[in-house]
Amino acid sequence: MNLTEFQHLYDGLAAVALEDPILHLAYTVAWLDPLRVCPDDPVDDYDLGENYYYGEGDDLEAALHITRGCFPGLYAEAVADLHTGVTEQQVEEHIRDGICEQGIPMDIVEFDGAYAFGIPMPAFGIDTADPDTLEPFQGQIETLYDLFGIDINWDAHRVHIPDDAHDVALAVALSLNDALREQYPVYDQLYWLLGWAFSMTGNSSVDCTWEILSEFQPLDWSPDNVAFTRVLVEECDQIMTAAMAGLDDLQGNEALREILTHNIAIIRKKLKKKGRRDHDRISENNPNPFGLDWPQPASGSDRTAELAA
Repeated sequence: MNLTEFQHLYDGLAAVALEDPILHLAYTVAWLDPLRVCPDDPVDDYDLGENYYYGEGDDLEAALHITRGCFPGLYAEAVADLHTGVTEQQVEEHIRDGICEQGIPMDIVEFDGAYAFGIPMPAFGIDTADPDTLEPFQGQIETLYDLFGIDINWDAHRVHIPDDAHDVALAVALSLNDALREQYPVYDQLYWLLGWAFSMTGNSSVDCTWEILSEFQPLDWSPDNVAFTRVLVEECDQIMTAAMAGLDDLQGNEALREILTHNIAIIRKKLKKKGRRDHDRISENNPNPFGLDWPQPASGSDRTAELAA
């Protein structure tokens, strides 16, 4: 049998097979969803981590399994690319970029086995006691921390933090209620700046440093976990945008610094006089037990005269 005859035989068998509805369906499944008919690694039993543990991991294979369960559109595109001869590396890169576009920061984990590691989470947190985490904001963060008595000695790699700094920051932040923040965006930015600078936003990607976040087990790849991560990352981006705007505004807005300094002094005076009893009463129903005043920020000279009066 020559090659031409063999080709005719193959085409004939293929045509006959496609005339059978069941075989046609099986062919379609194998073409559109190759993982479903993979004999060595059944799709429902695939373990991302186990293969890497034994040195047999493959990023493209892992990416295909993840997209099949969590990003079906990307999976279909990847399978189509493979059928048309796109290289495996290009397909894996396309998947990685596609996952990023859907709100999951795959670009922050560029090591082999990143998919098996779990859903990646960003970490923008800083540690007031660790100058290394503060260094990227050197020249800016001091403007805020100085108001709370936090002294950063960059040369000595040391930070002095008053015992009441975090309590005072919490009292300030909670006194910036929703209505006030909605009326004056500058106070909304200050609220998120305080939340980020003192790790109290409630969003782990904002509050945690890389060192702290790496101690937690990442979420497994599942549609529910992906949806949760999208929400968290989107919220993180919004918080960080507001916090950085607040940091810039605090540096250039003398009136805001004066208002904040005045209210910090009120809190410290009451804490010193009555201990922590007033602070302990802070709640959703009583967020401003210190009676802090947050007027519309005026110019520096006008506000100085107002506070003096």
